[in-house]
Amino acid sequence: MANSNGKSKKIIVLILMMLALSTIYILPYLRYSFYIPLQEAMGLVGQNEKYGTLTSIYGIANFLLYIPGGWIADRFDPKKLMVFSMVSTGALGLWLATWPGYTTLLVIYALLGVTTVLTFWSASIKCINVISASDEQGSMFSGLEAGRGVVSLLVTTMFLAIYAMFQADSTKSMSAVVISCSAVMILVGIALAFLMPKTEAAGVTNTNIKDSLLAMGKAFKMPVTYILAGMLFCAQMCTQVGSYYAPYLTEGCGMDVMPSTVFANYRTVLCGVVGGVIAIILSKKAGRSARVIIWAGLVAAVMYAVLTLAPASAALVWPLVIIMVIATTCNNVFRSLYYAVIDEVGTQKNIVGSVIGVASLIGFLPDAFFGTVCGSMIDNYGLDGYKRIFFAGILAVTLGLVCAFLGNRATTKYRDSLPAETAE
Repeated sequence: MANSNGKSKKIIVLILMMLALSTIYILPYLRYSFYIPLQEAMGLVGQNEKYGTLTSIYGIANFLLYIPGGWIADRFDPKKLMVFSMVSTGALGLWLATWPGYTTLLVIYALLGVTTVLTFWSASIKCINVISASDEQGSMFSGLEAGRGVVSLLVTTMFLAIYAMFQADSTKSMSAVVISCSAVMILVGIALAFLMPKTEAAGVTNTNIKDSLLAMGKAFKMPVTYILAGMLFCAQMCTQVGSYYAPYLTEGCGMDVMPSTVFANYRTVLCGVVGGVIAIILSKKAGRSARVIIWAGLVAAVMYAVLTLAPASAALVWPLVIIMVIATTCNNVFRSLYYAVIDEVGTQKNIVGSVIGVASLIGFLPDAFFGTVCGSMIDNYGLDGYKRIFFAGILAVTLGLVCAFLGNRATTKYRDSLPAETAE
């Protein structure tokens, strides 16, 4: 299908995917950008463990739904799945903005797993995999990540402006942000319904349940599934580590809440743009994605080591900010390229969704436990708890590097098996 698609169709799909992926995960991970204000709006001040459990419940729901989501992505048109996901996630956001009790919050976060994972995650990644030629995988996924950063920058600026209007009242400010975000998601869902072409084609989707089950069985046996899982696990751990930069700067280095909130937002989106652009340039030069991931991982490990060893001090606040930015950029290079490895090792198109589903089941496990663990460490150890979180980043990157080396070797093996005229 990649060869039969025109350039204009690819651009339309890529832009729509940027919009969808830039907005649908804002709600479940809203605390990453508005840690303290959201905690206040939910009435969970001083209850970091319960606060972190909301993310863990979302992660548990995701854990249960990744494999079914992969099966669905290989069975149905990704367009229809994504339209449903955007609109239903927006509806859940409107419910969240009423700030119900803790039990209801747990229910909302569990349902977010259905709308952002079961019907969206594998379908969205498979969409890019299908429309891209083999030699375009790295640049397309990197372009998606960089484009998401640009869109997120615009969206973040809008949300920060809305937040600043009601800054004195956390409940009002966060209600305005959540409602605005929900409205944007619903509009993006409508745009997908009218503008995005179908992504079904022969050899891309399975025509019956038996073929889908066989595809899932193959995915469980393929090395690339577990290579991808390890890289996902690494990147997700590092993303969660990054969510504690802002509160660490506030509680450990004396930075005010508003500047740390602005930093949390722009760190995420700007590093996404820069990381995506770096990934595009380096992946073209390197000729494969895993090699660039290795380079990024080595730099990230050094950055986490510095964060772990450096003392919390107002005098070091700006050097620490720079180190956090570099670590985040490296993680975004990771995130830009690991899905390109699926195609680079020769995975069949009708198995891609299953590979993503199985790998995500393992790779996103940190969502099911790490938020609770981090909250508990902060509650029990104070500032030293943050150091333990940063050290966890070193361990995560070590795992990612091992998987990236294996991915690089698998790519070489696959390319060596190709006829001379097609091998790169």
